[in-house]
Amino acid sequence: MRISSVRNKQEHFHNFLFYTIIILSIFSISNAQTVDPLSFFPSAVGNVWEYSGGEFEWRGEIYKDSVDNEGLRYIFYKYDDSYSIKPAYKIDSLNSIVYEVPYNPNNPHWLYYKLDADIGDHWIVYIYPENDTLNAYLLAKVTAVYQGYFYNRFTTFKDITYYNLQPDSVITEQSWPDWTITLAAGIGEILQIDEDGTPQVVFSGCIINGDTVGTITSIQDIAINPDNFNLFQNYPNPFNPSTTLRYAVKEEGLVKLIVYSPLGEEVKTLVNEYQKTGTYEVKFTAGDLPSGIYFYKLTSGKSTDTKKLILLK
Repeated sequence: MRISSVRNKQEHFHNFLFYTIIILSIFSISNAQTVDPLSFFPSAVGNVWEYSGGEFEWRGEIYKDSVDNEGLRYIFYKYDDSYSIKPAYKIDSLNSIVYEVPYNPNNPHWLYYKLDADIGDHWIVYIYPENDTLNAYLLAKVTAVYQGYFYNRFTTFKDITYYNLQPDSVITEQSWPDWTITLAAGIGEILQIDEDGTPQVVFSGCIINGDTVGTITSIQDIAINPDNFNLFQNYPNPFNPSTTLRYAVKEEGLVKLIVYSPLGEEVKTLVNEYQKTGTYEVKFTAGDLPSGIYFYKLTSGKSTDTKKLILLK
């Protein structure tokens, strides 16, 4: 009965993904690392996701990020109308690892995603305290990697299944999964189902680097907190020949937005004027510049931030 339930659950999952999300022409592949692993978890400031149709309906927006001394990046979300004070995820871009940051300070960060993992690869997400008598650890395993169309976009999908395991146990065909998450390259999480195959989170729409996929209920004031100084990732990126730079000013005063070469040479001053508190956009056209990596720096009062943009001709 238990093996049959697991198989039924897996069949339910793939049927649901096919008919509800409308993925066309799916075919399995054993080694699909032809895409940037980090694209399975788009993390630029200003990105938005909306989910509906499952047990939970919510909207998440990345409204700021920060980098520690080790080069690890922390991602802060606005959920619906509530801004998170603590980061939700920590990203090790060099190793394509995403840690979930728990709100309980006594818990270590969960190693939630290994974005470069292939079919069959598995890792320990979390080790439970010794006083937990039900489980020893939470383990994740990549159960499928495949390609197909999602909202008229051809992309790569990755299913990650999570198991709560008891001491000295390993994953077998009899192992009972707790939940499965499907990631789509360039989009992020599109589906989460529970152990019975019931959809918990279903993708509705997103805005990634200014590009909308699916349906978003509102695009007004996306990912903007007027109380924060923010420099958002330009979109599109890479670009040719024009891109849009977006930023938020916390306090009125002199604002400068300047593009620099990798050698620190000033390429173009986009903004150098007195501005009031609010959000702004400015277009940067680089038709006369060679392909390469450039940097843009925002200065407002004592606040400053710099991001990278890529010109590809």
